[in-house]
Amino acid sequence: MNPTLELVPARTTEPGTAGSTRWPALSARLLGADRDRVVLAVLVAALTVVSLWNVTGATAYQDDEGTYTAQAFSVVDDGELAPYTYWYDHPPLGWIQLGALVWLPRLLGLGDETYIGAARLAIAPFFVATGALVYLVARRLEIGRPLAVLATALFALSPLALTIGRQVYLDNIGIAWLLLAFYLVLSPRRALWHHIGAGVVFAVAVLSKETLSIFGPALLLALLNRPAWANRVFSVVGFLVSGAVVLAFYPLLALLRGELLSGPGHVSLQDALVYQFLTRSGSGSVWEQGSSRAELLESWLFYDQPLIVAGLVAAALCLLRRRTLWLPVALVSFAVPVVTGEGYLPAMYVVGALPFLALAVVCGLDLLWRACRRWLRRRPELLPAGRAAGLAVLAAALLVTVVPHWGGHHRTLMAQEANEDWRAALEWVRTHADREDTVLVPYSMWQDLHGSGWSDPWDVVATEKADLDPEFRTVHPEGAAAVDWIVEGPFVRSNIDSLGLTMAGEALEGAEPVAAFGGWSVHRSGGG
Repeated sequence: MNPTLELVPARTTEPGTAGSTRWPALSARLLGADRDRVVLAVLVAALTVVSLWNVTGATAYQDDEGTYTAQAFSVVDDGELAPYTYWYDHPPLGWIQLGALVWLPRLLGLGDETYIGAARLAIAPFFVATGALVYLVARRLEIGRPLAVLATALFALSPLALTIGRQVYLDNIGIAWLLLAFYLVLSPRRALWHHIGAGVVFAVAVLSKETLSIFGPALLLALLNRPAWANRVFSVVGFLVSGAVVLAFYPLLALLRGELLSGPGHVSLQDALVYQFLTRSGSGSVWEQGSSRAELLESWLFYDQPLIVAGLVAAALCLLRRRTLWLPVALVSFAVPVVTGEGYLPAMYVVGALPFLALAVVCGLDLLWRACRRWLRRRPELLPAGRAAGLAVLAAALLVTVVPHWGGHHRTLMAQEANEDWRAALEWVRTHADREDTVLVPYSMWQDLHGSGWSDPWDVVATEKADLDPEFRTVHPEGAAAVDWIVEGPFVRSNIDSLGLTMAGEALEGAEPVAAFGGWSVHRSGGG
């Protein structure tokens, strides 16, 4: 007799008992997975349409978008991290990823045949991935498919997502990686490689946009606040170590370039951190009427007050369920710098909170629905009517609060052409300026003008660089007198004032306007 056969226990269950339910249970899980794949495929198709619809006309091109576009093409075309001196204002991984995608729409002439338009198209895959991951994370939280789909809709159709969420911002790249990290730590398998992978992916999110590090405590809580499992210690250590190793590449880059610490004659990571956290001009207090911070918060609420308010209220309900405790922690981590800080607050900061606000709303609805269903089970005859009433209440709430607020924004964003004047000014300069002339131009137009026959970044100069990069004085020792043309966009004068751009201001004051296109104008220097 083969002794190994004795290790196999005899079957003691009868047909129809627990032992015989394994195959039906497995079949049910597989069927559920197939349904999720179908739903996900439909969502991806819908998200793709939303991400591309009027993406180049919905909102005006911004200087930050132009900066990241220029850096992405610098990586692709020149193998450099930036067309000018890279001064460690952000880790470069975000625009490296952008560069890995942006060449294709540019090659195909998409994005209105502009560089910055092509960059917006390159953001679309990250928008789609973020929306899909909202659904997947909701399912990991044991939210039913209808509410999980609602979470994706709340995110993707939010006017904030349709504006800031489709622009060329590093936050839009990093948030997709952040949600992937949450998806991995919430895996029911509790596999070690999932948690190590989550650490790596979270580090990629932070290296894409460093402000996403504020969600680290929520991610760690999502990992830890679950029933204990055998390799829990290894999972936590693996998560922390793998993340730390990947994050270390950023200071290592500075070290290898001899730019880790401050010193004469070079930029440094130390100087960049001091500027970002200590010396950069702030946005004021949210409680100070008229401050930049208060106005920014008002603009967020103007675009999507229903989602922001409902998400924050629902976050309180998430405290009642163990598996959703990390959601209020994530939203508190987002809100604390807004409410208590006085440092610089960028407009795109809100992007990081949108998926968590949507998830909080559906988790709160799920908790309320389960509570109502438990009550209705005591009176089974009321269950069908209760379901219908619940759907009616939800539909009415959406119709009363969300649809009126979103409708006007959607009509504008889906149909308007916000960059017509930008294109007219670009085409005028392309036609009238000699390629030997020096042109001072906002960053939102820099890459497209630079790619129109100017080969030197010091011939087409980003407005800020004339004052902030010492290399300008090296190439143009005559200073403002070297500038032949100045392109003025809607925010040029305010940037000159807020950043103290004396050379750009001097060049603009000494030039005469020769063409105007709405909020854009072209000026010719008297000495040019």
